[in-house]
Amino acid sequence: MPAPFLFLEEALAVPLNVRHPTDMAAFENLDGDDDWDEGFAGDLVGCTLLAGLTFVDHDDALVRRQQIFGKVESVDRADGIALRCHVSDELVMLAPILDAIEPGQPGIYQLSDADEQVEDPDFTVLLTVRNPLRH
Repeated sequence: MPAPFLFLEEALAVPLNVRHPTDMAAFENLDGDDDWDEGFAGDLVGCTLLAGLTFVDHDDALVRRQQIFGKVESVDRADGIALRCHVSDELVMLAPILDAIEPGQPGIYQLSDADEQVEDPDFTVLLTVRNPLRH
């Protein structure tokens, strides 16, 4: 069974049991450049990642926020960042926007969705997920 994907253009952020048809390589870097850092991508594997996801509708109105934390299992330009969630053990795919990933600052992070705390993540990332206008 293929890894569940996080629908990055939908307002829902639940892991799915089907592979998303979007090629993750279609997501642009924040600065619009197409610089893929293969070395950094490889360095992420095995590291812990705390991801903050903000979901907005097509008018940029807030729908909801979600935080996920886990260990990076793989990073691929076309397939995305495979993150094994610490709490649920589900595999979630994030867009491979490497320039959005920052080294984690030492400390304890309180996840807003649960009583879970994360201590000293290796990396953090903030992503905005925009739901397209549907007619």
